[in-house]
Amino acid sequence: MGFLNRKKNRAASPHLNFMGGPSYDLTDPLQTLRVTAASCFFGEPMYYARDVQDTRPQRVRRGRLDDLHMAHLQATLGTLDSGENRTLTPAQRLERAIDAALNVDPAGTLALAAELRGEWNIRVTPQVILVRAANHAAVRGTGLIREHAPGIIRRADEPATGLAYQLSAYGKPVPNSLKKAWKRALEQVPPTALAKYRLEGHDVKTLDVVNMVHACSPAIDALMRGEAKLDGETWESLISARGSGQAQWTEAVQVMGHMALLRNLRNLVKHGVALELFTEKLVAGAARGRQLPFRYYSAYRAVKDASAPRAVLSAVEEALEVSLGELPHFPGRVMSLCDNSGSAQGTATSSMGQMQVSTIANLSAVLTARRADEGHVGVFGDRLETFRVQGRVMPNLERAERLAQTIGGATENGIWLFWDRAIRERQHWDQVFVYSDMQAGHGGLYGTDVGAYKAYVWPGGGHYIDVPKLIQTYRQEVNPQVMVYLVQVAGYSDTIVPETYRGTFILGGWGDGLLRYAHAMSQQFRA
Repeated sequence: MGFLNRKKNRAASPHLNFMGGPSYDLTDPLQTLRVTAASCFFGEPMYYARDVQDTRPQRVRRGRLDDLHMAHLQATLGTLDSGENRTLTPAQRLERAIDAALNVDPAGTLALAAELRGEWNIRVTPQVILVRAANHAAVRGTGLIREHAPGIIRRADEPATGLAYQLSAYGKPVPNSLKKAWKRALEQVPPTALAKYRLEGHDVKTLDVVNMVHACSPAIDALMRGEAKLDGETWESLISARGSGQAQWTEAVQVMGHMALLRNLRNLVKHGVALELFTEKLVAGAARGRQLPFRYYSAYRAVKDASAPRAVLSAVEEALEVSLGELPHFPGRVMSLCDNSGSAQGTATSSMGQMQVSTIANLSAVLTARRADEGHVGVFGDRLETFRVQGRVMPNLERAERLAQTIGGATENGIWLFWDRAIRERQHWDQVFVYSDMQAGHGGLYGTDVGAYKAYVWPGGGHYIDVPKLIQTYRQEVNPQVMVYLVQVAGYSDTIVPETYRGTFILGGWGDGLLRYAHAMSQQFRA
């Protein structure tokens, strides 16, 4: 539940931008909310906006951009949002978008909340929308909360998330429509889910909601008596109690969820479990497995190192494809640049993790390129190597990984080489993605020969490359309509609210939602 219920210790019409070129406003409040909510987690930190009261640790701490560099970005790329927006905390920014949408289309806003919850698997933001709607004058007495709540409240802990937000944002009294929605939702929760989501360590517990709304069911009665427990064996308890042999692992497969299955593939292969017992289950569970793409490559790499049969490798690759769902298609020529500098190759996803940020960038680049009419990957460090992506995911990813070992990791100079070549040779690109652990949009990429790109040095940055200015020059001299996505792949939560400029987006992410967002924006700005 992230920022909300944690235990506390007390483009529409064009206009001229700064460059004199066309820029766009997102004037439809519902579209603005869709863009914002589908690309962030409520209250999570952004590069340029942070809540000073949010004291949670961050893997990477960066200060806000100063006024000089913000003005440079606005003048170079053409900003799309007001300066006032940048003074808001991440939560306030999203709250403002929700309220603006409710003002013009309450039913559409609640339908969007249900879509975000059901199709995008975003949990907290839809609960925030539901609560703000219940407290909104245009919604009270309309029956809209009753109509849309079942599609928004989908898990047993979400009534507590909603109550936590209600109390922090509005206090009491709680709207009756909300209490009725939470009551109906809780009364339909099965016993195992209530036991799993008791939320004993949170400020607002499931039992607190039950007491407030007077929910009643046999499962709730057990919760009230303190008898709600998870029944049955887990795969961990089974292996622990009965040993780690073929028979035990064969039995354990039957009770494994998708994540556990993915993480234990090597054990299943090692102990000789029949392949059909777990490969079919792995693929079947992928659509609802809610795993980030790199988790599948991590499993693929583990079983390949263990000399697993081809059938297992194929099942992991198929599961990855299934997990992504129907990714959008990008027309024209797409370049996906992926950072393989020393910093990206030397950074893992966690202190104990083995998945390199550079590998995540490479995988993201391959997935992007595969969805284009003509998709290319550009592996960059000191140098740049590009190739056209064709065929399956894993062979292309492994090609990028091999190139990464020869590219030179002292700098990100390859980003300069790409844009310089594209400008000089007038290469036509319709979409360009830059997946990097540094801030490509904020002058964070380091070059080797400042004399070669002296006209493109980030203000006051020494050897740092001014990527926004390179984009500006490319638009002026080659393709004014190119869409550019500068994607941070390290140091943030899974996704962050993007900075939005004219056809340029500075954002972050590891999942398929990033590509859905990119496609939605390309449609918006070319409409």
